Amino acid sequence: MKSPKLSNLLKVAATAIGIISMTGTAANAFELSNGTTINTFLECLNDGVSMVVGSSAAQNGWYYATDASNDGSGGSPYEIYGMGVKETADSIIVALKANTPLIGNAYGGVADGNVGWGDMFFNFSGLNFMDAMNQGKLYGVKFAGTNDSGVANVGLYNGVTAKSVAVENSGYASINDYNSAHPGSNLGDLAANTNYFDKTKSLNVIDSGKFLSSINFLNNTQLADAGFNLNKFAGSETIAFKIAKSAVAVPEPGTLGGLALIGMTLAASKLRKQSAANQA
Repeated sequence: MKSPKLSNLLKVAATAIGIISMTGTAANAFELSNGTTINTFLECLNDGVSMVVGSSAAQNGWYYATDASNDGSGGSPYEIYGMGVKETADSIIVALKANTPLIGNAYGGVADGNVGWGDMFFNFSGLNFMDAMNQGKLYGVKFAGTNDSGVANVGLYNGVTAKSVAVENSGYASINDYNSAHPGSNLGDLAANTNYFDKTKSLNVIDSGKFLSSINFLNNTQLADAGFNLNKFAGSETIAFKIAKSAVAVPEPGTLGGLALIGMTLAASKLRKQSAANQA
């Protein structure tokens, strides 16, 4: 009789791994650690805010980053006051306080008649913004459905590339231009002259990326229940959303190796039994 084919062994092993992996341990790359950098700019780059996790102590589980006052070009409607971020067992919650509403400000001087929020970027890699983007390690969240982002759906993306929509929104072509108009300003936890960004650019929205999941918006009551200090910052607008960490959970590398070994063992055992039955 013929010996069991290797291809059959591999097919059975793959099936076994698939079954086992449904209960395997999952790791998550979307978790806050010291040095994690989060940032967002307005579409016009008239203001922005950044957070570097661990640069200040958490308060009631929340990290806060305070933006400079009166650094929003165009006046009060384009002023950002601060950002709060909290991690729970299953999600990351983000809150923004500003005078710019989620739907943006009506402005007849631009093609779509609206200037609002850009997208938010999450960098867990420890690299600067450009290096993280070029190595496919940048995450992005489109949270303002009316913006000029390169992606259509509100939600979380990974492997994102970024682009600028500042000039078409009557804004600054570069962070250097913004700095010239607001010397000595800051962008939350980062100085406006930080080397984290390429200051010759004004990258403020997602250009491309892989959609991972939708996000859930929170109202003030839900935000307060999560421990956010609603009085921490000024601002007429509170924008808050929650991102499920399960959207980017992957099997632990060690778990995969163990699953492969178990799968191959189970497959070999099954084929031995089949061979013995055929010889009986």
